[in-house]
Amino acid sequence: MTSFQPIQTLKGTYRGGNGGWLRKTLVVAQFSASVALVIATLVLHRQLQYMQNKDLGVRLTQRLVIKGPQVAQNGSFKAGTAVLSDELSRLPYVKSFCQTSIIPGNFYNFTANGITRQNPRPGDDKQTYSMGIVDDRFINTYEIKLAAGRNFTVQEAESGYEKSAKVMVNETGARQLGFASAEKAVGQHINWGQPFEIVGVLSDYHHQGLQRAIEPVVFLPRRSVSDLTVQLTTDQVQDKLATLEQLYKAAYPGNPFEFYFADENYNRQYRSEQQYGQVFTAGAALAIFIACLGLFGLATFTTEQRTKEIGVRKVLGASVTSIVALLSKDFLKLVLIAIVIASPLAYYAMNRWLSDFAYRIDISWWVFALAGLLAVSIALLTVSFQSIRAALVNPVKSLRSE
Repeated sequence: MTSFQPIQTLKGTYRGGNGGWLRKTLVVAQFSASVALVIATLVLHRQLQYMQNKDLGVRLTQRLVIKGPQVAQNGSFKAGTAVLSDELSRLPYVKSFCQTSIIPGNFYNFTANGITRQNPRPGDDKQTYSMGIVDDRFINTYEIKLAAGRNFTVQEAESGYEKSAKVMVNETGARQLGFASAEKAVGQHINWGQPFEIVGVLSDYHHQGLQRAIEPVVFLPRRSVSDLTVQLTTDQVQDKLATLEQLYKAAYPGNPFEFYFADENYNRQYRSEQQYGQVFTAGAALAIFIACLGLFGLATFTTEQRTKEIGVRKVLGASVTSIVALLSKDFLKLVLIAIVIASPLAYYAMNRWLSDFAYRIDISWWVFALAGLLAVSIALLTVSFQSIRAALVNPVKSLRSE
């Protein structure tokens, strides 16, 4: 402000001194931040869609999970569990059900090491396995495929893994145990305090969110009194819930009927990504708005400076289109510079963010192209208003004070 020349200011000929580079730098910085945020938002939403739409290897829709009872009458849940199972088997809208200690989307029961196959390799006893206690209905209720072998039988589930000495593993678990294929693991024995026969190998499925790699899992048979999963038909859900509540409270008196849907529970694992998506979307919109304000101000200032030039060009026969193109060209250069600066920075940042996911998308080229096209389009709309306005001014009016 102190560098202003009073005479130029009073005559209306002051043109802003040497601050042009600063104004342009600020516009480039604003649009760089905007483009980077747009790229980040697109990548984040694509990753979220990928996680929500990927085939998990397990079916969660229409699976109602009822929390297991905590209060036992006469010190036992056994009689109530048997009655509830019989009642559920009679209901026509119950396709299947299971009562297990693990639910997809939640943690496994516990982890263990010291599990090895016969004739183990050095270091096998140091490997860690996730342990899941399930009954004979678990894989059918959640439609998990068998890669080889068979499911647990009713007798094995009722006897428990200690007495039946039977287990199943997933494909990752079979590989960690050192078996060349799922078929070769079936019928083999593993040591875990006592010998256990592998009767089946489950196809790998995503028990937890795609942030985590599929873990090696050992499934243990037991008909536990835990969370009850019921696969329902889709019609008249409220009426079915009322019936299930009556049956549950009759089987387990004094226990509240608490439930959730398996697919909604599973998607809660992506809550932080969903919140990031909302924040980044709002941030990108705000950043673009601020950048457009800066660009609009710069366009207004520049066209004001070039009013006489525009008048001379129009007198010499320049069209409105050529003048608009002339004025817009300089601003588009700034936006293109911003895109060049923002793209590698956004790629680096989002690639680092995606590295936290065991299963992730690739950052496609079209994400950068779309963000750049959006920035250029918004910049053109912002600049065009002032450019067209300046180009339409009567040149006689522009040159009168010259």
